[in-house]
Amino acid sequence: MNQPRSSTIFWLLGLPASGKTTLARHLRDYLRAEHGADCELYDADVERATGVLQDLGWSPSDRIATIRALAHAAGRHQIGIVTLVTSTEAERKLAADLLGQRLHLIHVHAPEPVRHARDALRTVRGYRANPAPDAPELSWSDPEQPALALDTTAPLSTTVNALCIFAATALDNDAGP
Repeated sequence: MNQPRSSTIFWLLGLPASGKTTLARHLRDYLRAEHGADCELYDADVERATGVLQDLGWSPSDRIATIRALAHAAGRHQIGIVTLVTSTEAERKLAADLLGQRLHLIHVHAPEPVRHARDALRTVRGYRANPAPDAPELSWSDPEQPALALDTTAPLSTTVNALCIFAATALDNDAGP
C-alpha cells in the first residue's frame, strides 16, 4: 500500500454503539490540536452513507472490500483513524496485513444494555437499526490482542484521556529514533 512513511493508523473496532465514533472524533480533535497532524477520520457508517463505501453492504466480500477501502483511505494521511466493527480475527488480520506495524487496533466495548440504549440515539443516514443476516456484529469475537481496550461505561473524559495518552505514546514510538 502506498502510505506515507510516517503514517500511523488508529483502528477503533467494536460492536455497534460501543462508542467508537465518539472516541474517534475526540481523538481526531486532540491530534489536530496537539500535534498539528494531517489527521483524518474514516467512520464506516458515514462512509457507507456518503463516501467511499456507498456501494458496499455487509456480505463477506463487501466486508473485505470495506477493510481494504478504509485502510487505503486512512493510509494516505500522516494519521488515519478508522471506526469499523471489524468482527473477526480474519478481518483484523487483513487490516494488519494491509497496514503493517503502523496499525494500532483499539477495542472499544460496552455492555449490551448500554449499546442498545445508545442505538436509539443514532442519527446517521442509512443506519440500519435491525441487523441483516450477514451483519458483522452477528459474527463478532473479542479481539485476541488489541493494542488498547477501552470500556466506554467509564466517564467519557477518562476514556478519552486514556485514548489520547495511548495515541501520543504510539506516535512517539512510530516516529522511531
